[in-house]
Amino acid sequence: MMSIQLTWKPFITTETPMPISLLPFNAKSHLKCPNLCAQLSASSTTPPDRDVAMEFLRNKCGLTDEDITKTFKQARRGKGVFYKSSENLEEVLELFNECGLTTPDQIRRVVLLNPRVLLYKSQRSVRSWINFLKAFMKEDDIAKLVYTDPSVFNYSEMKLKSAIFLSQRLGVDGDALLELVARAPRLLKASEEEVMESFKQAEDLGFKKGSKLFAYALRAILTVGKENIYRKFRCLSSLGFSEKQILALLKVHPMILGLSEKKLKCNVDFLVNSAGLTLDDLVSYPFLCAFSLEKRIIPRYRVMEALKSMRVLEKELSFPQVVKLSEIDFLEKYVNSNGKFSSILQDIYNVGKSGSVIIDQETCIERV
Repeated sequence: MMSIQLTWKPFITTETPMPISLLPFNAKSHLKCPNLCAQLSASSTTPPDRDVAMEFLRNKCGLTDEDITKTFKQARRGKGVFYKSSENLEEVLELFNECGLTTPDQIRRVVLLNPRVLLYKSQRSVRSWINFLKAFMKEDDIAKLVYTDPSVFNYSEMKLKSAIFLSQRLGVDGDALLELVARAPRLLKASEEEVMESFKQAEDLGFKKGSKLFAYALRAILTVGKENIYRKFRCLSSLGFSEKQILALLKVHPMILGLSEKKLKCNVDFLVNSAGLTLDDLVSYPFLCAFSLEKRIIPRYRVMEALKSMRVLEKELSFPQVVKLSEIDFLEKYVNSNGKFSSILQDIYNVGKSGSVIIDQETCIERV
């Protein structure tokens, strides 16, 4: 019936019957557009009202009313049919479950970051590539992939296959391929030229093809681009790191490539000039470059300096290890367990946590 609609559309008018000579399949001339449309729409399912859709998104997808309003607006901008029937809404939920997304928090994140997944026209292609991925990926890996980058729902099966086959051709297969796809989803939408160049850059930086670090490095390279990679190298070099130190730093923590130059400069400046660490220390503990200066590093540094002045520490502590602790463990070990000093230490710690500590992003100087 649909093919007839597409074939007749250029010829049919609502005014006069069509000449028999123009009608396909020897159709009779008394058929007119209104009658035909009625026949075609008779088998269609009536879309549910907005309240039904809102209830579905609220109760089964974990969205708030504000989230739902944004989702409707974005779906309309996409010029697609948001839903076709109440059964269609349940099919969306089924697709999420097939991808390993089972909790409201997981589904909410995916819907908010990519409302197009709710468009009726998207579902057939999504189911197709899910079946393709299931042939070589575990459900947990598929869940990690779509949770990390929900835009993957917009890719065609052909695009996914091309990216997978290219990675295999470049020497990444098996578990290493699963790790790569899950951790570097941008690989699936990059051009063949971009992928090949990024593979070469990651190898040139010393990352072993097929390792987890290779996947992290590839994701960073694909995200920030070739020119920005060179800028990060120049930035690290200007901060005093040697080429050997830079390569060692990136080999341990390749996601540093994704940090802004201002963040790198401010963190390194404080850690070296205020906390007294060396560049070799930062190579050994590269996560220090990624942690928040205002919310984590400076508040903990102040607490440790206060403890030194109070002479309550039995031995010299490793500041990187102190920063590495979870907030609960840090507070329990160094703030709440210090008897009469606890309230003072809590105040010192909260200065940074409350936003009272401000870092000038140009000079990297701490102001209160």
